[in-house]
Amino acid sequence: MLDIRIEGHSVELTPGMALTLEKFNPLLDFTTIQGARVYGFNLPDTPKNRRIMGHFYNPQTGYKNRRYTCEKYVDSQLIERGSVKIYETTSAGWSLYFIQNLGEIFGDLQTINLSEIDFGTLPIPATRLTEAVCFPAIHNAGFYGNQAVEGFSGVVNQVDSSVARVPMVFLNWLLDQFGQLVGWRFDGEYFQDPIAAQLILANLFSLDELSEIKVQNHLPEMTMGGLLIELRKLLNLYLDFDVRRQICGISFADDILKAPTLLDWTAKANLVHTKIPESVNRLELSYEIDSNDALLKPIPMAMDKYITAETAVNEGGSTLPIKSRFSTCLVDPESGLALTSQAGISPRNKDSQAKGTPKLLLWDGDKATAVSSDNSLFWHGPNSLPARRWSQFERFKANTFLLRKVLYLSPADLATFSFKNKVHIKGVNYLVGSMKATLTADQKIVPVEVELWKV
Repeated sequence: MLDIRIEGHSVELTPGMALTLEKFNPLLDFTTIQGARVYGFNLPDTPKNRRIMGHFYNPQTGYKNRRYTCEKYVDSQLIERGSVKIYETTSAGWSLYFIQNLGEIFGDLQTINLSEIDFGTLPIPATRLTEAVCFPAIHNAGFYGNQAVEGFSGVVNQVDSSVARVPMVFLNWLLDQFGQLVGWRFDGEYFQDPIAAQLILANLFSLDELSEIKVQNHLPEMTMGGLLIELRKLLNLYLDFDVRRQICGISFADDILKAPTLLDWTAKANLVHTKIPESVNRLELSYEIDSNDALLKPIPMAMDKYITAETAVNEGGSTLPIKSRFSTCLVDPESGLALTSQAGISPRNKDSQAKGTPKLLLWDGDKATAVSSDNSLFWHGPNSLPARRWSQFERFKANTFLLRKVLYLSPADLATFSFKNKVHIKGVNYLVGSMKATLTADQKIVPVEVELWKV
């Protein structure tokens, strides 16, 4: 049977009522965090429904709940979970619309830049490394512009120097602190990779004449949702949001693509399909280059965009441009230190107050760099981003095609399916790109329209 529970209570439904379910695979979208498509539904006016919906039709009743938790069950299997809002109510009942709420998951901080959020202050440590921040050495001879500052030798965070001290916030620490503010937790395979512990947020804000670290001064001008999307574009991440448990799972898309296929849905597939070739079959990977960095004009080869080479397999296809706001810095070949030429933010520097574009660096034993022993933030060279993070996805785009087909799934299939799971149908493995189904009462088998992408 079809069962809709609002705030944990089963509501009464109109006879013959049907609901539309439509979901999308986040692995295939680099521009937004997709949830389910919004489809409205109506509830009849009954005493039980009035009670559950807070008697909102009564003119003397205020708006007790602007968002209601909602769960959809088919044959006792939980198919979808999210929230509903009231569109309108009449004497006939309620018009509601269902949302998975991914556009509002972080509440009041959803649209606030990290640089505007109060993460508190930290004492200036006596050491170069704490759980929250580090003070890595970086070559930046232009930090004070044309000002001669005693004790500055052209290196930010120089050992035994009291000037040009710039704390860099660890990305892992920031995710944890933000999660505590909004009631979410960040988890997943990404955090088991060495790069997660190394990533730091580069910035230009000096502690000159300050007695403490105000964390927000050292953060980029982007929201947390924006940070996650831009990090996804850089490292080819898979973002999975569990609204009920308030967990954001972060893993690598390439790991999903090379994982074994565990579901065989051959017997569940309609024989008829529509097959469409993939013409966007090459990658164009890049990041925003900071025009304020004098060393990035012209763009160095290591940081220039990466384009999949044209071969006999992908010949004639076009490229998929993926551009991250996160970039990085050059590396001095002798010292291995990150290398930039950009005015810092300091009362001793009258040349610039520009914060620069968002950048990531790797903490690597007292220094900041874009290239460590096993990781690189460059598009070209050893351990490059395309080689380490994008190779499986690049191969997937070169060889895939789209199949539109109807599958006949049980409620249990729908309830347990994750877009991280590949499916096998008649000798071919696929990623499920999207699913659309109509849910009705007493369904044992649900026809589901799917888009399948060959892996």
